[in-house]
Amino acid sequence: MKYRLTTITAALLLAACSAPPEKVNNHPQPVKKETKTMPETKTTPQTQWEILTRILEMMASAQSDKDFSIERLEQTFGVKMKRSEKDDDDGSFFTNLSKNWDWYMDKYKDPIEGQDGVDFSFEPTAEYRDTHKVSEEPNITEICDMDYDEFVRKAETLGFTQTPNIVQDGMQRGGLFK
Repeated sequence: MKYRLTTITAALLLAACSAPPEKVNNHPQPVKKETKTMPETKTTPQTQWEILTRILEMMASAQSDKDFSIERLEQTFGVKMKRSEKDDDDGSFFTNLSKNWDWYMDKYKDPIEGQDGVDFSFEPTAEYRDTHKVSEEPNITEICDMDYDEFVRKAETLGFTQTPNIVQDGMQRGGLFK
């Protein structure tokens, strides 16, 4: 596969989910590589599991980086992305996921490689950041349904390989999936 999908901050926070939650996960539909059809427009995901499952569904059906278009992201996630003023194929979306967490989606064209990319991330809400120290993050278990290792295993099953994204502090902040 010659395209990529990045999950930068999402992966860091997923890694903090050291184990799946103890609750039973009643989501019996496995991701299938042979799925090639465009999904019907869906409602906005309400859980981290729904978001990550939809990412995996897009990865399963994608034939190229062009399959991660703004239109397809909007259709898959049931959202309206804010388009970039510079490039109509770049855009972003964010919304609240829980009391302390937001989720973000950013569609862009990599200026160096010229390929399309999508960043998905889970971030503390502005309200949380305004009332806590910079070094404090809310408890990830508030939204933790699928841990990073599980997401990587599922992406690898689809034929993707993960390259860790190491940032300035030397920590892994997610991965690049190709």
